[in-house]
Amino acid sequence: MPLATPVSLPFLVGYVAAMVVAGGLSGYCLYRRSGRVSGAFGLTMVAVFSWSVGALGRTAVSTEAVWYALTLVMYTGVVGATVLFFVFTVRYTGSKPRVTGRQLAGLFVVPALSLLLLATNPVHGLFFAGVERSTMAGTVVFETTAGPWFWVHSLYSYALLGGGTLLLVRFAAGNRSHYRRQALPLLFGVALPWGTNVAYVFGPAGGFPVDPTPVGFALGGVFIAYAVFRARLTDLTPIARSSVVDAIDDAVFVLDDRRRLVDFNTAAASLLDADDPVGEEISDLLPAALSDADGEATSLDTSGTERWYRSREVPIEGIGSVLLVSDVTERMRRRRQLREQNERLEEFTRVAAHDLRNPLNAITGYTELARETGEVSYLEQVDPATDRMETLVDDLLTLGEEGQVVEETEPVPVAEVAERAWANVETDDATLQAVDDGWILADETRLMNLLEKLFRNCVEHGADDGDSVTVRIGMFSDGFFVADDGIGIPTDARADVFDYGYSTHGGTGLGLPVVRSIAVAHGWEVSVTDSDTGGARFEFRSVQLHAGPQRERPDVDTPWGRTK
Repeated sequence: MPLATPVSLPFLVGYVAAMVVAGGLSGYCLYRRSGRVSGAFGLTMVAVFSWSVGALGRTAVSTEAVWYALTLVMYTGVVGATVLFFVFTVRYTGSKPRVTGRQLAGLFVVPALSLLLLATNPVHGLFFAGVERSTMAGTVVFETTAGPWFWVHSLYSYALLGGGTLLLVRFAAGNRSHYRRQALPLLFGVALPWGTNVAYVFGPAGGFPVDPTPVGFALGGVFIAYAVFRARLTDLTPIARSSVVDAIDDAVFVLDDRRRLVDFNTAAASLLDADDPVGEEISDLLPAALSDADGEATSLDTSGTERWYRSREVPIEGIGSVLLVSDVTERMRRRRQLREQNERLEEFTRVAAHDLRNPLNAITGYTELARETGEVSYLEQVDPATDRMETLVDDLLTLGEEGQVVEETEPVPVAEVAERAWANVETDDATLQAVDDGWILADETRLMNLLEKLFRNCVEHGADDGDSVTVRIGMFSDGFFVADDGIGIPTDARADVFDYGYSTHGGTGLGLPVVRSIAVAHGWEVSVTDSDTGGARFEFRSVQLHAGPQRERPDVDTPWGRTK
């Protein structure tokens, strides 16, 4: 080891500066901040302070006993700084396995032995093989020779330093930009003192008059202070993102004890508009209904589509809390489907009882008349009633089947399904125009049935006498529409057209209710309004779109018209 010689003024200034920086940072972290990460960093600075005090004191003593005492103070800081720095980096980067109390005690076994051997070194000489007192320029100095345990201590300290530095490097390379602004200054702040220490321990004799490591800490303290005060190290300390993301699939917002955003996962990023939201209060980043975490489902418009979210907040000891935001859109849609399905079932029962009672009454009446009068001609009136019942039964069965909730969907090209549905409907001179080639997720068979009934309604009820009707089908941001250029539906009748039994032309009145049942079974919303040409326009929203391949459709000739 180099010879301990009289200390020049720059080294004295460096020692004092190191004490000021370390003392200030330790006080700031321990008394003004909370949390295990901030505490580990503050204790590391306490160790550096002890290191600086002991190193400075050793330069001003003249007796070996006092020199040993101050050397013990210095090495208490040395061994403490290495262990606590490693613990700090593990906690700061959220690395696994975490340092438990038992593991922390294990990390201090070698440092404790080092201090014990140093305190008893005059007896065995394992730490310092020799300590010689001499005088230079009127100043007492002590020259030491490293013993075998000194190198054990050094290798152990460098191993902890290397492990902690590697964690910081890996964290800085693979994390968000804000944490790079914290980790990079820390790396520079650590590299300076340990670089000077390596040069002192392994350098040539006389290379340094005294241990320059505390001076390196003073210079590195500038970078560390930047990480603490400018990059807000003690305010915004990250946790292991992998452990959170692996456990939770929802949007995750990690908050500190002041409800400022510390970290977030990919799902959460879609709910944030800010480019660099870390450090901002969560109430400034999310709507109050989500950030308050009251557990109630909240409707939000995201990219033009209504989605439902429910949030809850889970406290995390020593960090703050985790705000979990769950997308419950499908659950809310399913709940709405079940509610409307129950309502349809009640209405279905009422309509079925009403509509079947009329033909049954007719059959009963004409049968009684035939029996009483002996006139068989009365029985001829029974046939229309039975035909009416057969039609009602078929439509009611269809209504019941189509109203079942859709369990599985597949990507379906709306325009192509529309063309096939059009070919199944007697459309006379009517024309179908497919505006664009959108794809949706649907049950293709039920979608075709829906379109067949809509097309039949447009052709049969939409056109004036003698006029042909043009039916258009197209897409918008959250669904599709079917529109015609016919006579339209009066405003005061639009609320009734989807009711069971509603009809203006003597039919069963179950065509459009089936359309509504199929839509609701998919979780869609259906409404009717005016088309651009004054006819009827049926709109289906809350539809899950799908990015299907784009291709040209050929014109299709059918017995009842031509599709375009």
